[in-house]
Amino acid sequence: MNTKFFLVSLFLIGALTLNGCKNCESDEYGDELELIVPIETAPSSETIRVGDTLWITANFDKEVMLKDRPLSIRLDDFNFFTEIVVSEITDTSEHFSVEIETIEDVGQISFLPLQTALTYPVFYEEREDAYHFRGGIVFNQEGLFFVNLNTQPLLYESYEHPAMYQCEDKRRRSVRVCYANASTSVENYENVFLQTNVDYLLELMDYERYASIGAFTLRVVP
Repeated sequence: MNTKFFLVSLFLIGALTLNGCKNCESDEYGDELELIVPIETAPSSETIRVGDTLWITANFDKEVMLKDRPLSIRLDDFNFFTEIVVSEITDTSEHFSVEIETIEDVGQISFLPLQTALTYPVFYEEREDAYHFRGGIVFNQEGLFFVNLNTQPLLYESYEHPAMYQCEDKRRRSVRVCYANASTSVENYENVFLQTNVDYLLELMDYERYASIGAFTLRVVP
């Protein structure tokens, strides 16, 4: 009887192990996810006037595309931890305390003062099959402004969501979000952004990085 019980136990353990391996093998995404969130900034004009509004819009399906891979992953009730970052880069320093106002049209914009910067967290409106956001930035001072979107990868290290796991308790090594802005262009990068005198931005921000954060640089004039 003990031998029979022992054999049955081995069979059950083996079946569970095989099932777990099968589930892991069926995960086609691997241990890293890099999500693409499509956005658009408007107007696309590189020069606006004080008091004008730059609109940021995001309307994307819950089948979220992956960067550089012909795959999508379904994400329901997911936090993208999106932040809008606005800085003034006219001279040799990047200034985050700028005179702007925010407008909420679809979704919400919050305000988060960090130790080294100010950011504006975005909260999407989630519907049955998509996420939506439309918010405005009103510029109340002149200057050269660098606008981009960011997600801190560290936030996903403790975030709980089924997409964080390959199977059972095997957590993915990293999850990142990049932003594809229809208004980002080589011309905007070369003709406007590269006019800044902030040395570390010029050193760190090549066009690939610029595009991955949905960046757009504009001049605000009187």
